[in-house]
Amino acid sequence: MYLEKAKVVNFRGIRKLSINFEDTSTVLIGENHWGKTSLLRALWMVLGQGEKLCQFEEKDLYVPVELKSYDTFPKENLVERVTRRKAISFEAEAVEQYKKDKLEKAQSIMNEQLSGTSNAADFLTEINRFISNYKHQEEEDVFKKTDNHIHIDLYFRESAIAGYAESHPALKPFWYFDDCGAYYIHWQIVAFYSEEKDEFVTIHNLVNKNNDSFKKTENYEEAFHTIIRLNPVFRLRDSRMDNKRVSKSKKGEKISHMASLIFNDNDLSSENVSSLLKMFTAYLDKYLGNYNQDNDTDSVRRNPRNIDEIVKSPISLESLSSIRNMLTAPGLTRSKVVLTYIASALFLSQGDRVLDKNASPIMIIEDIESRFHPSLLLSFWSLLSVTATQKIVTTNSGDLLSSVPLQSLRRLHRKFYDTVCFQIDPETSSLNNDDLRRIAFHIRMNRPMAFFARTWILVEGETEVWILTQIASILGISLACEGIRIIEFAQCGLKPLIKVATQLGIAFHVLTDGDEAGKKYAEVALNFIPNKRRDRHLTVIPQKDIEHYLYSQGYDKTFRIAAGVSSNSQQRKGLTSDKIIDMAIKRKSKPGLALLLVDAIQKKGVEGVPVVFASLLQAVRALGQGNYI
Repeated sequence: MYLEKAKVVNFRGIRKLSINFEDTSTVLIGENHWGKTSLLRALWMVLGQGEKLCQFEEKDLYVPVELKSYDTFPKENLVERVTRRKAISFEAEAVEQYKKDKLEKAQSIMNEQLSGTSNAADFLTEINRFISNYKHQEEEDVFKKTDNHIHIDLYFRESAIAGYAESHPALKPFWYFDDCGAYYIHWQIVAFYSEEKDEFVTIHNLVNKNNDSFKKTENYEEAFHTIIRLNPVFRLRDSRMDNKRVSKSKKGEKISHMASLIFNDNDLSSENVSSLLKMFTAYLDKYLGNYNQDNDTDSVRRNPRNIDEIVKSPISLESLSSIRNMLTAPGLTRSKVVLTYIASALFLSQGDRVLDKNASPIMIIEDIESRFHPSLLLSFWSLLSVTATQKIVTTNSGDLLSSVPLQSLRRLHRKFYDTVCFQIDPETSSLNNDDLRRIAFHIRMNRPMAFFARTWILVEGETEVWILTQIASILGISLACEGIRIIEFAQCGLKPLIKVATQLGIAFHVLTDGDEAGKKYAEVALNFIPNKRRDRHLTVIPQKDIEHYLYSQGYDKTFRIAAGVSSNSQQRKGLTSDKIIDMAIKRKSKPGLALLLVDAIQKKGVEGVPVVFASLLQAVRALGQGNYI
């Protein structure tokens, strides 16, 4: 059996989280303080401390802190800054007054802002439309005091091939058949302060399909111990390794000493490495069934990776034969360093626990890239990925993300209070094989760090990337620091990118040209943003392309210089703006012309920033802060 699902409520940094796990590898990504560590700690406390039932303490309770809207919304209005005129705002006081049925005051606020303008009626129509569509945080994701109860539910699913756990007499009475067509064991834990006992108590139950507790029998507590014994958690971490479980034996002390050498980047002797590798041999024999087989290379030659496997995991990993060869080579090889790390970390995590011969461990691996060079990291994953254990990994490595199937990825996101887990479900996903191929090449192989972004700005080409990056810099915005990533979609296609962004909970904003092709792209984008304001997710350049727009915004001189044409020569020859732009592109190329425009914008400073781009960045920053996702 394996852990398929966990629900965590009111535990440490998590108010509410529900997450599914793969039976092989699950990779978690998400920003700091969004619940990754709290989730893994909950699993470790339940399954990683030996055959005893965990007891939570009052300090494990989630502490609610009320957020204010101004805590997250970007305070600076970029349009006001660029135009030096106060922007008309209907996103704060007017909305609140409208919500309180004080329409007259709301209209008064609008009229004050619109004094002297001729389009007040149109604007008020727009404000009414906006307010009717405006959505604050989801109904459930609002501040409320905790009920002072920790709730943890673990769902264990039967293996594809029934094994020892499914027929174990201690567990047999507690399996139930679910609607999805599989058998489950549901372990429910509730912890709270008991006034009667004057202490914080933890109650463990096994519940059925209807969430009712099974009748407690003689084997009831033994069932919990059996689950722990058959699904022990090993927690592999970096310099934050928890040494509390170090064995007190002489062997344990020796390995603990060698582990400290590794974790502190000290030199290891060949004797140290040899000792740890001997200890690790048993692990390889048990969980890497074909580790000692000699036909691995021949098997790879006969069965190379097919197209589907390449698309699922674009970066190939080392074969077992390659790892074996490195282990038998003299000296301190890369694989020996990796295995030494794994062996020591496993031993420290195991402590004095005795592993059941039928156990299927859950390996929790946290931010391991902080310890390894990227090439060593992939060697590390090459070995772990083929072990017959369930692995739950947290990472900030783009390379590691590219080496695992896309369906293994879980993106945790916290908009206000609750943590939401986003994933790409192959059964319900609208991504077809061609979409996956495009994403594999354009994102997973070439821009894997894009998965860590809060918001994607999807643009047609390289010119937009250069221009928007420079404009953001002029306005004092670090796109990288605010989790904003610019991605060209011309070659990849817009649909696959929006599909992935939507399913992984990444906000997006599309910038298209104003020509016919751009309008088609805009139609595609609008299909994915129903019931939302268009300007929050889509900007259409009010010219046929970005070059013509910048030409009209006072950068005509830059185009003439790039085209090698003076102002007088243009008038004399009757050259149109279209002709000047074509000449500039042919003479400098689009990327070269983009760099000239970047330099010109830089020289003009804030006053030279076109309003359309200032408005776009304002919307994108709001998306990144979670206000309009």
